[in-house]
Amino acid sequence: MQARLIIDGARGARANFALEEALLRENRAVILRLWENERSVIIGRAQLARFETDLGRCEKEGVPVVRRVTPGGAIYNGPGNINWSIFLAKESGAGDLRYRWGVREVFRMAAGVVVRATEACGVRTWLEEPNRILSAGGKVSGMAAYISSSGLLCHGTLLLDADLAEAASFTQPAGVTLERRYTRSMATKIANTGIRPDAFIDSMRRVVEQELGARVESGLPTDDELRSMEGLLPKYNDEAWNLGDPFAGDRHE
Repeated sequence: MQARLIIDGARGARANFALEEALLRENRAVILRLWENERSVIIGRAQLARFETDLGRCEKEGVPVVRRVTPGGAIYNGPGNINWSIFLAKESGAGDLRYRWGVREVFRMAAGVVVRATEACGVRTWLEEPNRILSAGGKVSGMAAYISSSGLLCHGTLLLDADLAEAASFTQPAGVTLERRYTRSMATKIANTGIRPDAFIDSMRRVVEQELGARVESGLPTDDELRSMEGLLPKYNDEAWNLGDPFAGDRHE
């Protein structure tokens, strides 16, 4: 079984999320991606940016706001956290790590990998359904997923040693009521795990290898994946995609 590990793979928040979508589109097997991102606010597919973060502050401090292809709430990326992504093609995977259609089942599958990896690093965590991974101190990772007929992506951001006050301040939702079709973020207590990035990467790799019964080979994105990323970059560089109404007009689908 082919399984790949990609460490980082792109530079900057917009390119990172263009690569996430490119890997989702191009993947034919199993990919584990572990990556760090610049200071940025990442909003869900069905959110309105101006109600999920302070756009004036983001502009003043040079913090990009990027819409991802997956639904869910706003998150803060920056120093002290690590992003994890699991890609599964429809016919790939083994054991509990395999393609499935229901989003709750996908969250349980991905959380199982992350929980085992954190526990191998000496930190007990657990899934609070549907999509929050908790420790005794609070939420340490959320999850978002995209499922298509050909494959799936589930990703999240694990807090290691982040500035929690900054993370919370950048993702403070405005106290307004919107139509139900717009996803709203919920304020929640967050906590660091204190895990070293290299330890988490090694643990995630071992857990995936144990589940698949196969070696996970390290490498870079393929030429096809990079070409797909380059083709998607105009979308992720477009403020209409990142800051506009996700339900209004053409959104680069």
